[in-house]
Amino acid sequence: MMDLNDYSPLKHVIFADDFDSGYNGWITLMPNFRQDKFDYYDSFKGWTAWGPPMLSSATFPYAGTHGSLHGTYSMKVASKPIAAPAEKRPVAGSLGMAIKRLTHRTEGLLKCEMWYTFTAEQSIPGIGENAIRAFGFFWDTANASSRTHFGARYLNSANGVMKQHWQLFKADESSTEPWGFEGSSAPGDSPDEKVTLVRGVDATWLGTRKPDGTSNGFYDIPDSTQKLCYNETPDKINWHYFALTIDLAKQEYVSLESVDRKWDLRGIKGTVVQRYPRIDWILNPVVFIETDTNRRVFLYVDSIVNSYE
Repeated sequence: MMDLNDYSPLKHVIFADDFDSGYNGWITLMPNFRQDKFDYYDSFKGWTAWGPPMLSSATFPYAGTHGSLHGTYSMKVASKPIAAPAEKRPVAGSLGMAIKRLTHRTEGLLKCEMWYTFTAEQSIPGIGENAIRAFGFFWDTANASSRTHFGARYLNSANGVMKQHWQLFKADESSTEPWGFEGSSAPGDSPDEKVTLVRGVDATWLGTRKPDGTSNGFYDIPDSTQKLCYNETPDKINWHYFALTIDLAKQEYVSLESVDRKWDLRGIKGTVVQRYPRIDWILNPVVFIETDTNRRVFLYVDSIVNSYE
């Protein structure tokens, strides 16, 4: 197992991934196939263009090779150089996603920690800080009766205007605004059962978005403005600490930690929806980044630890 000196895990470590040892099961997030043919639903096909994870030594044209915080390789997740306005749903290629698929053994406290950094591609003049719309981490979890999304998103820029504050994955229960595509998603437990996407699922790319970066899929954490370190040019990177703790039994958030700050989130519920067939007890962590302009943006994860008690 990797060295945990830079981490503060809970009692039991589920996984500790240092990408010097490979992908460790992280893969691109792809939509479900239709069951009547080897093809995707039309509404999902854009998801296949989201950037996959890759192993990177963080080499840049002018700075040279950074390596990772603890070695040579990090997991790099990248967008393509294409974006829709902040009030529109993401277009094909504007997101980079990586997911790890597993199940969990018990319901209690769950914690994610990671060391990460982010930057825009050094492809055009300009520092590129406002090219990054958002990045973050979330869990897609389930038990035998429901499915719940928990996560934290750093909203960095919206339509070129710097925002720099944290949001939680939490659908607005009072909102009557459209959620986005709600249609056939997966086969049911029986041939006549229809499974559809519902309000609250997949807030990263669904939900109603606003020009200022807010959405009915996210909750703005009070007093969460935080200027993260973005160096003088986009070929210089600095590693950041992130930790999110939740309570699976209570289906609520516990705390968010970022660099030198910590927010108490107790009492704030995750987004809970009905059970989805055959994915009982999933515990799927996801990291992502989204561009705000027609410029590639990168999220690098040096290492990531999930633990529970």
